[in-house]
Amino acid sequence: MSTLISCDQDLDLDLIGSISSLLSTAGVPNLLWGECLLTVYGVPTIVDGVSFVVPDALLETGLSTLSHAGLASCTQDAQCPFVNSVIPYLATAQHLHLSDDLVLSLHRKSDTLWELPDFEIDANNEDIMSAADTRLPPAILGRGEGRFPPRLSGVRIPSAVRYCEAIILLLCRDHESLREHYWMAILTYLLEYVDETEIFQENWLREDYRPFYGAMKQGDRKMFLHLRTLREGLIQSSA
Repeated sequence: MSTLISCDQDLDLDLIGSISSLLSTAGVPNLLWGECLLTVYGVPTIVDGVSFVVPDALLETGLSTLSHAGLASCTQDAQCPFVNSVIPYLATAQHLHLSDDLVLSLHRKSDTLWELPDFEIDANNEDIMSAADTRLPPAILGRGEGRFPPRLSGVRIPSAVRYCEAIILLLCRDHESLREHYWMAILTYLLEYVDETEIFQENWLREDYRPFYGAMKQGDRKMFLHLRTLREGLIQSSA
């Protein structure tokens, strides 16, 4: 993998692999996030940037590593459209510019995947998987890009089940905000394109999440009651 990144490179799998490799080599564990992650699960979506989640304590190391590799720091300050975005994965992130219209975003683990115990991958870890795992779908016309080629197996992603749980938690956190609608849309995509596949079964969700997800899957309005129960339980447990 190249240690330098050109800002005029196309946003493709090789570029994503290079970014992940740079971070990993610098000692910054990272997981793919955002629209790029959805396409790996097989969800058809427009990708206009790339996002990774990193440990909070290593965020600045990650930014520095990528800046030294050739990515441009944002010089627009508050005028940058990505800073003021209502889209959650942009608004809460630190970012560098691949071009004027493309950003590379780094997110704190505490803002996105706080329930994941760590970023280690091994045979017994059901939370993390390689983006080249053969259980992931291949590229299919009308769907997302699917799994990465084996040569990019170092790119890591949250398992689809843990990702779904993370989105439900974000839905609870961002209750009655503009972001709530974004997370609900993501869950809808998961239901349509990922549910009941080799990487996702409803009964793999942890018990607290199943009532809401099951009701949403059936179009049952009780899903809002289940979501409120889950949210209240989270509030009580964190008090």
